[in-house]
Amino acid sequence: MDEHYAPDQRRKSVTVAIVGVGVRGLGVLERLISHAALVDEELTFDLHLVDPNPAQPQQYDIHQPDYLLLNHACAYVSMFPSPRSVSQAPAMSGPTLFDWARERGLRVAHDGFTVGTEGRPVRPNDNLPRRVFGEYLLWFYRRLRDNAPENVRLIGHVSTAADLRQKGDTSILSLDNGDHIEADYVFVTVGQRPSRPRDDRGVPAGRLIGTPYPLPGQLASVQPSETVAIAGLGLTATDAVLALTVGRGGRFDRTVTPERYVPSGREPRIVVFSRSGLPYRARPAPSSVVAYEPVAFTRSAIDRLRAATPQLDFDRDVLPLLMLELRVAYRRATILQQTGTEDAEAFLLRARAAVAAGRLHALDDLPGPDEFDPELAYHGTVTPSAEDSPPPADGEAYQRSLESWMAADIAHAARGFEGSPFKAATEMCREVRDTIRYAIEFGGLTDASLDRFYRYHAETINRLVIGPEEERSANILTLLRCGVVSMSLGPNPLVGWDDDSRSWALSSTAFPVRHTVHADWLYQGYTDRLSSPHDDTTVVGAMARRGVLRRFRPDSPVVASIDVDALGHPVAQDGTSAARIWAFGLLCEGATFYNGYLTSPERFERAQSDVDRAVHELVEGVRRAGQIVSAFEGGTSR
Repeated sequence: MDEHYAPDQRRKSVTVAIVGVGVRGLGVLERLISHAALVDEELTFDLHLVDPNPAQPQQYDIHQPDYLLLNHACAYVSMFPSPRSVSQAPAMSGPTLFDWARERGLRVAHDGFTVGTEGRPVRPNDNLPRRVFGEYLLWFYRRLRDNAPENVRLIGHVSTAADLRQKGDTSILSLDNGDHIEADYVFVTVGQRPSRPRDDRGVPAGRLIGTPYPLPGQLASVQPSETVAIAGLGLTATDAVLALTVGRGGRFDRTVTPERYVPSGREPRIVVFSRSGLPYRARPAPSSVVAYEPVAFTRSAIDRLRAATPQLDFDRDVLPLLMLELRVAYRRATILQQTGTEDAEAFLLRARAAVAAGRLHALDDLPGPDEFDPELAYHGTVTPSAEDSPPPADGEAYQRSLESWMAADIAHAARGFEGSPFKAATEMCREVRDTIRYAIEFGGLTDASLDRFYRYHAETINRLVIGPEEERSANILTLLRCGVVSMSLGPNPLVGWDDDSRSWALSSTAFPVRHTVHADWLYQGYTDRLSSPHDDTTVVGAMARRGVLRRFRPDSPVVASIDVDALGHPVAQDGTSAARIWAFGLLCEGATFYNGYLTSPERFERAQSDVDRAVHELVEGVRRAGQIVSAFEGGTSR
């Protein structure tokens, strides 16, 4: 147990436990410290921080290799909230990840990813190594401790919370190390709970790599003479491919065009596949040019839909509005590119007037499908769509189509949001995420539509807007072209263990000419979420078994979220909310939406706003109980 406090006498105290001190938990800590600075100093906040590795979630471990990058530009990442996000207590000020890196003299080496003391200075749009962000998190944690006011006492518990039982208004936490905490209030921010490793009978031990991280350790047993099949085409799969190539001494030579891959000879054969067969789109460098006040996809439009039916169907009701907004965004971007800001604003005014008159679909300015097809952009296809272009006959033809598709997408990303109206339009799926939340959260969709959303639309949106940055996507294309990586299986191959060959057999299903690939290893390039909180071995499972929380949709085969109310309180088995407990983050993905992202400076971030509101609720509850002598008002930025 580690304590950090100024030892003077206090008459009153409130005990708060934060279970899980990762990115979300640190955000809770920042808000508690900022709110505590505004209350009467006769009230002490005893803050218990429970985490076996505080400020070091596995994905940001400071010991991982530098080629594992953030897919966020460093100038757009900050743990310090914007004043727009936190209205109840002043925002604590501090550097973005970019500013922090520059203050420490960090530089990027000639390979484009190694960060240290040599190379060029860090740039605002650099995607820095995740371990550098991990070091930023540790620094932020220490900054919070060092700037805690006199009435805050921090008590660290380097352990895992195993149980929570309630005794009246008090939550009694039991930790793996034998400690017990009696807390007046509890924040549960433990992140996504993974499923238990699969136990595939007949598969030799280790031939299924069911836990994707840490890398490269999880892939250390794969030999250069072997074949590894990677399930997934997203960011985790990209990490695995890099661990097996760059992580084994290969390098990309960018002195030639197109770039070429120089192998080390230690790479295995790599086969990558997924249900959709679609890779994530490349991310352009961030830009404020995509931000504007939406025209069609707005809260008021959702309200009008909900006036007719309380629960919506995403495909029928919500998606058409989103597609319309993508057309607006595309036209605005073309006008910005061709004639400038004034004409783009005039177009938006005409579009808003058309919305008010109920005739936006008839607006002459909107692009037609020959110029920009929002549904084709959204759903995506790597195969030819023209009637005179036959579909791929086999995996080889499919991969050629996929390479062409990726090359075109990377070219759009290289032009950036200013130069590619296509990217500016699809980015709206990210820009309007708060309105998507408004439409679907807390039972906003029918049960069937919610399942469909998380089975299909959530992944589709991720594929559009949270892919690897342009240079990294280009690396994957280079590996495809030189034969180190294959994606020739196409969509939804059959996968099974073959006893005769003692290997994994992967067979294509989408082509007239089918083929089978055999692999020595199957790597699960994604994280399976726990299907039921009751199965969790930590405090989340204990809370479920004690009835303190429940599943949001217990009959859903897709949505595994716990149930929370609009204030973030877990909903108990009997339908009541735990008024002194809050749960935030990926644990709630399903009841709420888009919980797994890093916060940006100078913009509204729902994650920070929710925590600010929760801590304000906590302080107001203490005030009503008569524990705070002076009013909870005022304060200045620290």
